[in-house]
Amino acid sequence: MTNTKRNISVVLADTQFLTNEALRAMLTPLYRAFYTVSTKAGLQQYLQQESISLIITDHSLFDFDSISELGDVRKNHPETSVVVLTNSITHLKIKELNDIGIKNIVLKTDDREDIFQAIEMVLKGKKYYSGDVLDILLKKDGPLEDATILTTSEIEIVRMISSGLSTKEIAVKKHISFHTVMTHRKNIFRKLGVSSSPELLMYAIKAGLIDNIEYHI
Repeated sequence: MTNTKRNISVVLADTQFLTNEALRAMLTPLYRAFYTVSTKAGLQQYLQQESISLIITDHSLFDFDSISELGDVRKNHPETSVVVLTNSITHLKIKELNDIGIKNIVLKTDDREDIFQAIEMVLKGKKYYSGDVLDILLKKDGPLEDATILTTSEIEIVRMISSGLSTKEIAVKKHISFHTVMTHRKNIFRKLGVSSSPELLMYAIKAGLIDNIEYHI
Protein backbone atom coordinates (compact mmCIF):
# COMPACT_ATOMS: atom_id res chain seq x y z
CA MET A 1 0.00 0.00 0.00
CA THR A 2 1.22 3.52 -0.75
CA ASN A 3 1.26 6.68 1.34
CA THR A 4 -1.00 8.50 -1.16
CA LYS A 5 -4.56 8.97 0.07
CA ARG A 6 -7.05 7.01 -2.01
CA ASN A 7 -10.66 7.98 -2.68
CA ILE A 8 -12.00 5.35 -0.30
CA SER A 9 -14.16 5.89 2.78
CA VAL A 10 -14.00 3.40 5.62
CA VAL A 11 -16.34 2.78 8.56
CA LEU A 12 -15.00 0.83 11.52
CA ALA A 13 -17.90 -0.79 13.41
CA ASP A 14 -16.32 -1.93 16.67
CA THR A 15 -16.63 -1.21 20.38
CA GLN A 16 -13.04 -1.79 21.46
CA PHE A 17 -11.25 1.51 22.12
CA LEU A 18 -7.73 0.22 21.44
CA THR A 19 -8.78 -1.43 18.19
CA ASN A 20 -10.45 1.77 17.03
CA GLU A 21 -7.44 3.93 17.85
CA ALA A 22 -4.92 1.53 16.33
CA LEU A 23 -6.83 1.24 13.06
CA ARG A 24 -7.44 4.97 12.95
CA ALA A 25 -3.69 5.57 13.18
CA MET A 26 -2.99 2.94 10.52
CA LEU A 27 -5.69 3.80 7.99
CA THR A 28 -6.47 7.52 8.27
CA PRO A 29 -3.29 8.51 6.33
CA LEU A 30 -4.24 6.15 3.52
CA TYR A 31 -7.91 6.85 2.78
CA ARG A 32 -10.11 9.85 2.09
CA ALA A 33 -12.30 9.30 5.17
CA PHE A 34 -12.23 7.08 8.23
CA TYR A 35 -15.21 6.89 10.60
CA THR A 36 -15.83 4.87 13.77
CA VAL A 37 -19.25 3.76 15.04
CA SER A 38 -20.34 1.71 18.03
CA THR A 39 -24.05 1.18 17.24
CA LYS A 40 -26.19 -0.06 14.35
CA ALA A 41 -27.91 3.33 14.23
CA GLY A 42 -24.57 5.06 13.77
CA LEU A 43 -23.57 2.63 11.03
CA GLN A 44 -26.85 3.12 9.19
CA GLN A 45 -26.46 6.89 9.39
CA TYR A 46 -23.09 6.80 7.63
CA LEU A 47 -24.35 4.31 5.03
CA GLN A 48 -27.28 6.57 4.21
CA GLN A 49 -25.41 9.88 4.22
CA GLU A 50 -22.00 8.95 2.85
CA SER A 51 -20.60 6.89 0.00
CA ILE A 52 -18.97 4.16 2.09
CA SER A 53 -16.49 1.90 0.33
CA LEU A 54 -15.65 -0.44 3.19
CA ILE A 55 -16.94 -1.61 6.57
CA ILE A 56 -14.48 -3.21 8.96
CA THR A 57 -16.30 -4.86 11.84
CA ASP A 58 -15.99 -7.21 14.75
CA HIS A 59 -19.54 -8.51 14.38
CA SER A 60 -19.29 -10.42 17.67
CA LEU A 61 -18.71 -7.22 19.70
CA PHE A 62 -20.95 -4.90 17.70
CA ASP A 63 -24.66 -4.71 18.50
CA PHE A 64 -25.78 -6.99 15.68
CA ASP A 65 -28.38 -9.43 17.01
CA SER A 66 -27.07 -12.09 14.63
CA ILE A 67 -24.76 -12.57 11.67
CA SER A 68 -27.82 -12.39 9.42
CA GLU A 69 -28.16 -8.71 10.37
CA LEU A 70 -24.69 -8.11 8.97
CA GLY A 71 -25.89 -9.98 5.88
CA ASP A 72 -28.80 -7.56 5.60
CA VAL A 73 -26.39 -4.62 5.67
CA ARG A 74 -24.38 -6.17 2.87
CA LYS A 75 -27.53 -6.95 0.87
CA ASN A 76 -28.91 -3.42 1.24
CA HIS A 77 -25.57 -1.82 0.35
CA PRO A 78 -23.98 -4.11 -2.26
CA GLU A 79 -21.53 -1.39 -3.25
CA THR A 80 -19.96 -1.51 0.22
CA SER A 81 -17.35 -4.18 0.96
CA VAL A 82 -17.03 -5.88 4.37
CA VAL A 83 -13.98 -7.14 6.23
CA VAL A 84 -14.46 -9.02 9.50
CA LEU A 85 -11.69 -8.26 12.01
CA THR A 86 -12.39 -10.21 15.17
CA ASN A 87 -10.82 -11.46 18.39
CA SER A 88 -11.64 -15.09 17.70
CA ILE A 89 -13.73 -17.21 15.37
CA THR A 90 -14.85 -20.79 14.90
CA HIS A 91 -15.27 -23.04 11.88
CA LEU A 92 -19.05 -22.65 12.12
CA LYS A 93 -18.86 -18.85 12.32
CA ILE A 94 -16.67 -18.78 9.22
CA LYS A 95 -19.23 -20.94 7.40
CA GLU A 96 -22.08 -18.67 8.50
CA LEU A 97 -20.20 -15.58 7.31
CA ASN A 98 -19.50 -17.33 4.00
CA ASP A 99 -23.21 -18.06 3.64
CA ILE A 100 -23.97 -14.32 3.67
CA GLY A 101 -21.15 -13.61 1.21
CA ILE A 102 -18.45 -12.37 3.61
CA LYS A 103 -15.16 -14.04 2.73
CA ASN A 104 -12.57 -11.58 4.03
CA ILE A 105 -11.77 -12.50 7.62
CA VAL A 106 -8.80 -11.54 9.80
CA LEU A 107 -8.05 -11.97 13.50
CA LYS A 108 -6.97 -9.08 15.72
CA THR A 109 -3.90 -11.12 16.62
CA ASP A 110 -2.82 -11.26 12.95
CA ASP A 111 -0.03 -9.16 11.48
CA ARG A 112 -0.51 -5.64 10.14
CA GLU A 113 0.03 -6.91 6.60
CA ASP A 114 -2.83 -9.39 6.95
CA ILE A 115 -5.21 -6.52 7.64
CA PHE A 116 -3.95 -4.53 4.67
CA GLN A 117 -4.12 -7.61 2.44
CA ALA A 118 -7.71 -8.35 3.49
CA ILE A 119 -8.67 -4.74 2.65
CA GLU A 120 -6.95 -4.81 -0.73
CA MET A 121 -8.52 -8.12 -1.70
CA VAL A 122 -12.07 -7.19 -0.67
CA LEU A 123 -11.85 -3.91 -2.61
CA LYS A 124 -10.90 -5.97 -5.66
CA GLY A 125 -13.81 -8.33 -5.09
CA LYS A 126 -11.58 -11.20 -4.00
CA LYS A 127 -11.65 -13.27 -0.82
CA TYR A 128 -8.92 -13.33 1.80
CA TYR A 129 -8.46 -15.34 4.99
CA SER A 130 -5.46 -14.80 7.22
CA GLY A 131 -3.26 -17.80 7.94
CA ASP A 132 -4.80 -18.38 11.36
CA VAL A 133 -8.33 -18.23 9.93
CA LEU A 134 -7.34 -20.70 7.21
CA ASP A 135 -6.00 -23.06 9.87
CA ILE A 136 -9.42 -23.03 11.55
CA LEU A 137 -11.26 -23.36 8.24
CA LEU A 138 -9.18 -26.28 6.98
CA LYS A 139 -8.88 -28.21 10.24
CA LYS A 140 -11.09 -31.24 9.68
CA ASP A 141 -11.42 -31.92 13.39
CA GLY A 142 -12.08 -28.25 14.13
CA PRO A 143 -14.45 -26.97 16.80
CA LEU A 144 -17.87 -28.10 15.67
CA GLU A 145 -19.54 -27.67 19.04
CA ASP A 146 -20.15 -23.91 18.96
CA ALA A 147 -23.84 -23.43 19.81
CA THR A 148 -23.71 -19.63 19.86
CA ILE A 149 -25.12 -19.45 16.33
CA LEU A 150 -28.44 -20.81 17.62
CA THR A 151 -31.18 -18.61 19.01
CA THR A 152 -32.54 -19.20 22.51
CA SER A 153 -35.67 -20.76 21.03
CA GLU A 154 -33.61 -23.05 18.78
CA ILE A 155 -31.50 -24.23 21.73
CA GLU A 156 -34.70 -25.03 23.62
CA ILE A 157 -35.96 -27.07 20.66
CA VAL A 158 -32.62 -28.92 20.43
CA ARG A 159 -33.04 -29.95 24.06
CA MET A 160 -36.63 -31.07 23.43
CA ILE A 161 -35.62 -33.14 20.40
CA SER A 162 -32.78 -34.70 22.39
CA SER A 163 -35.17 -35.55 25.23
CA GLY A 164 -37.27 -37.60 22.81
CA LEU A 165 -40.18 -35.25 22.15
CA SER A 166 -41.81 -35.52 18.72
CA THR A 167 -42.40 -32.50 16.50
CA LYS A 168 -46.10 -32.53 17.45
CA GLU A 169 -45.26 -32.72 21.17
CA ILE A 170 -42.80 -29.82 20.86
CA ALA A 171 -45.47 -27.74 19.08
CA VAL A 172 -47.95 -28.37 21.90
CA LYS A 173 -45.39 -27.68 24.62
CA LYS A 174 -44.23 -24.40 23.05
CA HIS A 175 -47.74 -23.35 21.90
CA ILE A 176 -46.64 -22.98 18.28
CA SER A 177 -47.70 -24.69 15.07
CA PHE A 178 -46.33 -27.99 13.76
CA HIS A 179 -45.07 -26.10 10.68
CA THR A 180 -43.17 -23.59 12.84
CA VAL A 181 -41.40 -26.40 14.69
CA MET A 182 -40.45 -28.01 11.37
CA THR A 183 -39.04 -24.67 10.18
CA HIS A 184 -36.99 -24.34 13.37
CA ARG A 185 -35.78 -27.91 12.96
CA LYS A 186 -34.63 -27.29 9.38
CA ASN A 187 -32.85 -24.09 10.41
CA ILE A 188 -31.11 -25.86 13.29
CA PHE A 189 -29.88 -28.69 11.06
CA ARG A 190 -28.68 -26.18 8.43
CA LYS A 191 -26.83 -23.97 10.93
CA LEU A 192 -25.11 -26.88 12.66
CA GLY A 193 -24.35 -28.82 9.50
CA VAL A 194 -26.09 -31.99 10.74
CA SER A 195 -28.54 -34.17 8.84
CA SER A 196 -30.08 -36.48 11.44
CA SER A 197 -31.28 -36.58 15.04
CA PRO A 198 -28.32 -38.77 16.18
CA GLU A 199 -25.90 -36.20 14.73
CA LEU A 200 -27.83 -33.46 16.47
CA LEU A 201 -27.59 -35.39 19.73
CA MET A 202 -23.80 -35.68 19.48
CA TYR A 203 -23.58 -31.97 18.72
CA ALA A 204 -25.77 -31.12 21.72
CA ILE A 205 -23.60 -33.24 24.03
CA LYS A 206 -20.35 -31.64 22.79
CA ALA A 207 -21.84 -28.15 23.09
CA GLY A 208 -22.99 -28.85 26.64
CA LEU A 209 -26.64 -28.29 25.75
CA ILE A 210 -27.69 -31.59 27.33
CA ASP A 211 -26.32 -34.04 29.86
CA ASN A 212 -24.78 -36.96 27.99
CA ILE A 213 -26.19 -39.45 30.49
CA GLU A 214 -29.82 -38.43 29.96
CA TYR A 215 -31.11 -38.40 26.42
CA HIS A 216 -33.51 -40.26 24.14
CA ILE A 217 -33.38 -40.65 20.34
